[in-house]
Amino acid sequence: MDIIALNNRIEDFVNKHDLSIDALALKQEHAIAKSEEWQRILNEFAEDGRVLRVGIIGRVKAGKSSMLNALLFNGNDILPKAATPMTAALTIMEYSETVRAEVDFFTQQDIDEIKAKHAIHVSELTKKIAEKEQEQIERVQKKKGGVIANTLNSLTPIANALNILTPEEQRDCTEKARSQAEREMKNEPTFASYDQYERIKASGKSLSDLAQYQTIQAASVEELMNGALNQFVGSSGAFMPFTKSVTLYIPEKGLQGLQIIDTPGINDPVTSRGERTEQLLAQCDVVLIVSPSGQFLSSEDTDLMHRVTTKEGTQQAYIIASQVDNQLFGSESTGLTNPSDVLQKISGSLTTHARNTLQKQVQQYPEMKVATDKLSANPVICSSSVAFSLLQRFDAQHTWDANLQHVWRNLKQKYPDTFNHTELAKNALSQMANIGKLHQIVEEVTANKEQILAQRRMDFEKSKRNALQAYLKAWETRIAEQVHQIETADVGELLKQKAMLNKQQTSIQMHVGGVYDDLVSDIKLNLDKQLKDKLSSTMRQYDAASEGAQGTATESREVYVGRGGFLWLTKKYETRYYEVTSVQATPIRRAIEEVRNNLEDELRYIVESYSQAWKKKIYNQVVGALREAMGDEELDITMIARAVKNVLARIPEATFQLADDMPSSLKKSGQLKGSEAEEYISDADNYVSNLRNTVRNEITAYMTELLGNLKKVDLPKELTGDLESNLKQLLHDIENKEASLYRYQSIQQELSLLQQEINV
Repeated sequence: MDIIALNNRIEDFVNKHDLSIDALALKQEHAIAKSEEWQRILNEFAEDGRVLRVGIIGRVKAGKSSMLNALLFNGNDILPKAATPMTAALTIMEYSETVRAEVDFFTQQDIDEIKAKHAIHVSELTKKIAEKEQEQIERVQKKKGGVIANTLNSLTPIANALNILTPEEQRDCTEKARSQAEREMKNEPTFASYDQYERIKASGKSLSDLAQYQTIQAASVEELMNGALNQFVGSSGAFMPFTKSVTLYIPEKGLQGLQIIDTPGINDPVTSRGERTEQLLAQCDVVLIVSPSGQFLSSEDTDLMHRVTTKEGTQQAYIIASQVDNQLFGSESTGLTNPSDVLQKISGSLTTHARNTLQKQVQQYPEMKVATDKLSANPVICSSSVAFSLLQRFDAQHTWDANLQHVWRNLKQKYPDTFNHTELAKNALSQMANIGKLHQIVEEVTANKEQILAQRRMDFEKSKRNALQAYLKAWETRIAEQVHQIETADVGELLKQKAMLNKQQTSIQMHVGGVYDDLVSDIKLNLDKQLKDKLSSTMRQYDAASEGAQGTATESREVYVGRGGFLWLTKKYETRYYEVTSVQATPIRRAIEEVRNNLEDELRYIVESYSQAWKKKIYNQVVGALREAMGDEELDITMIARAVKNVLARIPEATFQLADDMPSSLKKSGQLKGSEAEEYISDADNYVSNLRNTVRNEITAYMTELLGNLKKVDLPKELTGDLESNLKQLLHDIENKEASLYRYQSIQQELSLLQQEINV
């Protein structure tokens, strides 16, 4: 019988025989939760076990979509290829018998955020255009000789004529200035938001137009990808600017048992999409980092790796060098005529480069060590989706497009001995494509994960089965004690104990009440201190991360310093270097996230550990106080112990919860400079300071609630009330001995059957 059914059977048994008074204490002692809670955990195991999560990351045009098409769809162009980071939606793919897509659109809050960053970009662009335009005007004036006229007499008609530009010249200066400024501003972080919002405006659509399109049905994958879905993910799709993510449900065998998470490029203009991407990647069982072999592991790639590094680390991580066919014609091929030898040399070179790059990452960001160790453990996997397409359509070369034909001609020209022979060519293309290695990775991790999940589920079920066995054993002992008391107890002694209990009420109140008050004071002093000490030590983690992430950066600017040269006609500029504040936002953000996440767990752990130790202490001391109040000869230790446990189990406990949301201004990544860096540091420090105060206040509120609950409990009164009730029940059972023993014998028989079932 499974643990859920067993737990339900035992609960029915307790309710049937009216044993709930003792049940609460026994459940706490043996960690028996409600069946619904255990079922929720088992469902999570089952949910995780249904699919293997594979995350794909890489910058735009790294070849991610082509690689996935080769890996999952036999080289067919199923997945759309994004032209820019802004047009790339977060795409999730799962297996389904029917074809459909579910589209998640940006919220109004997301669009407001994009619009605000768009405004910042426009403001900076306007300033830059004005600066560039002035420079262009001065160049034109210099050519016309306007400067000479100006030096002679700026008020003369000649000078004025030379310094005034014609409309054509003015338009030309403005156009050149705009072109230069726009080109330079494309490198700014705000450009992604600028481009996104321009597309939103140009679409002529609004959020209210989108509700009817959240689910898209199609008869086939081709109909879905070439039809309606293009309106949401295609580069010119009407609804593309509003699309946050798309989940594709496709009946492709390659997707069975998998969930593929294909992420957008860097500089995601929407914070919520970036957060969703990181949350999904943190849950992945394997992460494939795709980087084009020609520009392997650029700063964009290392920024991506840093961004997705989480405190949990990934289960498995691999680096894929895509588009490796391009490298067969580079310097690595010098002196070699066999493409296999060149590929081996390329693979070794890229692996060395990757490991060196990862070591530098760890030196700069120590928190990445877990992820980089996993990445370094595996050699770089070279792959070519173009080679895979050539191989798949080798016997139908008339279907090759212009790009495939161009690559094929180059391969035949460079390596004629291989590519002029059909079998050798196919073997070489297979080695270049290396799709088999990617399939092997997925298969190995899939097998691994099933084993891990199966073991985790087995361990959970075994521990709970053991807990239920111990719980039943405790009930067996409890019922046996009651039977023993019924058979051996002396009614006179019981009446004497009952009278003594009433007589010693004052003494019990004094001794037990004194012990309880002292232990409540102990909580007030010690637990409060432990919680606040943990708060201080956890906050120091942020201080260390913040200090390590801050620095300075050198920037340069051309500054006008006057005129020189012949007749002082030449404007002189010099390059001046100055230091600005810089900060790596990602480690600070991650430190804040770790502080927030760990803090609640650690404070709860302290509360739970302290509560368990406190209850053991109060049990021992209350039993001792009762001995002192009533005398050992008057004390039934079994009855006392049971009464104390039952009373302690009923004491209401406060719950500690850390309710706090990190502001969107701190959810940035990468290096920030100047005023943006200073503002980020200030916002982070202010947030952490407020968080510290908030948590401190919540600790105070928790302690106030806990102490209030404890002070409401009149332990001596409840304890004597339980003892008196137990004595009364025992006297009743003795007076009706035959019926009572029959009842408890029936209970014991049911317990025996339950114990047999639990061992099956």
